[in-house]
Amino acid sequence: MIDLSVNNVLIPNFDKLIFERVCVGIDKGLIVEISKRPLHAEKVIDGDSNYLTPGLIDCHCHIESSHLIPSVFGNEIMKYGTLHAVCDCHEIANVKGRKGLEFFIKNAEDTACNLRFAVPSCVPATEFATSGGRIDVNDVEYFLEFYEVAALGELMNVPAVINRENRFMRMIELAKQHHKRVNGHAPRLTGKTLKKYISAGVEDDHESETYEELEEKIKNGLYVFIREGSAEQSKDSAYRIIEKYPDKVMFCSDDKTIGDIINKGHINYNLKKAVGLGIDPILSLKTAAYNGLIYYGMKEFAEVKKGNKAYLVLFDKTFNVKNTVVDGKIMHNKNIKPKIPENFLNSFNIKPVENVPKIGITDLCISVKNGSLITDRMEISRNTGEFDIENDILKLAVFERYGHNNKQAARIKGFGLKKGAIASSFAHDCHNILSVGTSDYAIKKAVNKVIENQGGLALYDGNEIFLLSLKIGGIVSDQDPKKISEQVNLLKNKARELGSSLDDPFAVLSFMALEVIPKLKITDKGLFDAVNFCLLS
Repeated sequence: MIDLSVNNVLIPNFDKLIFERVCVGIDKGLIVEISKRPLHAEKVIDGDSNYLTPGLIDCHCHIESSHLIPSVFGNEIMKYGTLHAVCDCHEIANVKGRKGLEFFIKNAEDTACNLRFAVPSCVPATEFATSGGRIDVNDVEYFLEFYEVAALGELMNVPAVINRENRFMRMIELAKQHHKRVNGHAPRLTGKTLKKYISAGVEDDHESETYEELEEKIKNGLYVFIREGSAEQSKDSAYRIIEKYPDKVMFCSDDKTIGDIINKGHINYNLKKAVGLGIDPILSLKTAAYNGLIYYGMKEFAEVKKGNKAYLVLFDKTFNVKNTVVDGKIMHNKNIKPKIPENFLNSFNIKPVENVPKIGITDLCISVKNGSLITDRMEISRNTGEFDIENDILKLAVFERYGHNNKQAARIKGFGLKKGAIASSFAHDCHNILSVGTSDYAIKKAVNKVIENQGGLALYDGNEIFLLSLKIGGIVSDQDPKKISEQVNLLKNKARELGSSLDDPFAVLSFMALEVIPKLKITDKGLFDAVNFCLLS
């Protein structure tokens, strides 16, 4: 007798774009029978006319943005129907280099979730910021040999790719030789610049927010991932691209906190959003599962058919997860306490801050907006003080943590704090310490709490300090996901009490040093013009 049958379900036929009523037999991890009649098995599930589908896939994510280690991340996202993910772990690589990525790949063995990896191509993203680790061409060649590696990670240094710098062209060549995908990163690229970037060998992009951006990239040969993260979302109208190009579109989360995963969902959030916007459920599901699995060469997971691997999700008619089958078994999470290398728990080489840097360029201000990673460049009067709380002009400071003692500051608008400060050592991509505050004293209090704890998110409200501890590399934790989520929610609520109107001020803060996203950012080396790709003096 076979191990498991799921009777009376609707399975997707991605060729005919219809759902078919069947019964599915599973044995030894494989789908062994598709029948019109009920099947007998050691364990029988009545599907009750619900959807039985392939597991969903996150086509591009950074595990570290959830503040979880891979094994815990994998166990958590399976609860929402994501049974596969391609993880670009350039965050831990920026902190610990090759050893960081090796640790994550090894730790991923402790989850039944099918976690694959994209070997980071830009660690650090550019030479305009200071990281703790590096990934060079030799490292890329080493990791491309791994079965778990599915792609070369996002090519964020756009000018270097366009100018055909040797090391990036060699990375792309190696990826092609190993039959791995080449992930792109093309925010606001258009016209001839976009074409030149793509012609280097880039195959996909996840940095578009609008239908028009997505369509131009598809027309120029790219596959596109519609993104729903914590600090970055796609416009509702962008989802119509699925109807016009049903074979070219996939979903990703990119950067999503564990709080948002628990409260909103994971890739099933993208799926539900698509259906809610009127996209046919079969096309929405094709985008959420089949397209990405085929794209990354995981055909054996992509359809509910005889001979395929049984990584399946039983959804109700509104795509809430009712049951999950992983490797032919009903999913039961195992809570394994991983062993964390000691040097990952003590990764800071910075003394407590005594002085907050003065603002260098006094007539420019970074302007942030909710739901977007794109910042604006504001020009303001040189006579404006370092803090103009009434007009929401605050100080953004960055403190390099790897022993070089670099620190910089700039003005920033959009956080809305009326008192206190927030700080974080989770700060793309180099993960130096970033802080936004209403006074130097408040910034110092928050930053020193992060340093004292060897990493974390901190908030100083003028009286008390609140902290989420992130001691592993200063960016992730092995705490229970619900506990982390509760602490993140507390920090977000406290930030709102201080006046912030951002949905997630800590998620927004984490991108303020990422110099490869337009238009204006700050690194430990200075204010950075991400349009012209240069430090401003």
